[in-house]
Amino acid sequence: MESEPRSDGNDAYAILGFDPVFDLDLRTLRARWMRAAAGVHPDAEGAVLTSARVNDAFRILSDPLSRAETLLTRLGFGELTRNDEARKALPPEFLMEMMEYREEVDRLEPSDVPARAALRELARSKRDAAIAEIARAFREIAHATQDESARAQAARDVLVFGNVVRSFDRMLEQLDREFGADST
Repeated sequence: MESEPRSDGNDAYAILGFDPVFDLDLRTLRARWMRAAAGVHPDAEGAVLTSARVNDAFRILSDPLSRAETLLTRLGFGELTRNDEARKALPPEFLMEMMEYREEVDRLEPSDVPARAALRELARSKRDAAIAEIARAFREIAHATQDESARAQAARDVLVFGNVVRSFDRMLEQLDREFGADST
């Protein structure tokens, strides 16, 4: 169960009053941020730093990749999040799959709005599936309390699927850059 808002330093979860879990209700997150931000308006004396912390906490927790990295660090996997090899890992066969998608983007004609929309939807769907895998990995970390190797593998999975999310984010950015954000 989530606790009431509390603040202890720079811990995004504590600042906005959440238990340290990956799956957060975004409406509740936004409501707690707004309530906390209203209480520490930057114009009030001495509130500038507190206001910045509240806004940073919201930024971290509202982005699934920032939230995942923050949670991994909080769960004792901070060293893994700084490991270059782990930070670059991808699922087997993913590079080939992504190359094929990017080639499809490169072949798109500006007038082919349905194809752009289909690729954008594919990228969003694959991105959402990778975020679901991150959530699954965090549930495994929580359930494997006595099995450190299972916890470590699940933490690596978080990083791997975070890289998948970033890959599809870049694909969406490429579509926007080359064709505008007109396709849904």
